[in-house]
Amino acid sequence: MTVSQGVVQLAIKGSVAWITLNNPAKHNSLPAEGIALFISHLVSLKSRPEVRVLVITGTGDKTFCAGASLSQLSTGDLSGEKFQVLTDQLAAVSIPTICALNGSAYGGGAEIGLCCDFRIGVTGMTLFVPAARIGLCYPLNGIQRYVQRLGVNTAKRLLIATETLVAEELLSLGYLTHLVASDELIQTAEQMADSISKLAPLAVMAMKNICDRVEEGSLCDEEAQMWIDECNASEDLKEGLTAVQERRESTFTGMRCPANDKKSR
Repeated sequence: MTVSQGVVQLAIKGSVAWITLNNPAKHNSLPAEGIALFISHLVSLKSRPEVRVLVITGTGDKTFCAGASLSQLSTGDLSGEKFQVLTDQLAAVSIPTICALNGSAYGGGAEIGLCCDFRIGVTGMTLFVPAARIGLCYPLNGIQRYVQRLGVNTAKRLLIATETLVAEELLSLGYLTHLVASDELIQTAEQMADSISKLAPLAVMAMKNICDRVEEGSLCDEEAQMWIDECNASEDLKEGLTAVQERRESTFTGMRCPANDKKSR
C-alpha cells in the first residue's frame, strides 16, 4: 500500500485508490494548494492501470467537504474556475468512483459528490449550496451537472432557494445512492469498491462512459459501438464465459485482443 501526505491524501490499496480530504479543522475545505494536490492525484491514477476503483472520503465525523476555501476566494488567492477544473477532471475519471460522505457537504463539496458514480451518505448529514447567500453565481459547468444529475427542480432548490436537505431527502431525490450509519460507512465503501474491482474492467468502463454520455446528451453512436465491440472481442469476455461454464469466479485482466489493440492504434 502506498500513502501520500497532506491536506488531500492518496492511498493505493490493491486495485482500489482512496483519496481522503484531510483538513477537518476547516471542514475539509480545499485551499488552492489542496485543489492542486487533488488534481495531481487524479492525474497520477491515469498511469496506474492496476487501479480499478476510486473512493473519495474525508476525515472527521462532521463534514465531508465544505468546498473551496472561502477565505481564499475572498482574497482572490483562489478562483471558482480553479475548483471547476477539479470537478471536471473528477467527473471525467474513467474508472468507477465512489464518494463516501463521512458527514455534511456544503458548496463545492456537494458537487464533488455529484461527480462520482456512487454516493454513500451517513444518517444525520445535511447538504446545502450557499452560492446565492454570498452573492456568487455558481460556475456554469457545475450548474449543468446539478441539472443533469438531479433534475432542474432539485437543482433550483439547492442553487436558487439554497435549501438545506437532510440525509433521507437526499436519498429520495437521488443525490445519495446509499445511506448508512456513520460507523458502517468505510466498511460499506470498501465492500462496494472490492466488488466492483473484481468485475470486467473494460465492460465496466464502457458502460460508465455510455451512461455518462447519455446523461449529458453527447453520446456518439459510433464511439459507443467501438467500446461495445472492444468488450465483445476482449479476453475478459472469453474468461467470463469460461468461468460460468466451469462454475468458478472470473479473473479479469482488462486485456484487449491483439487485433483490437492494433486497430485502435
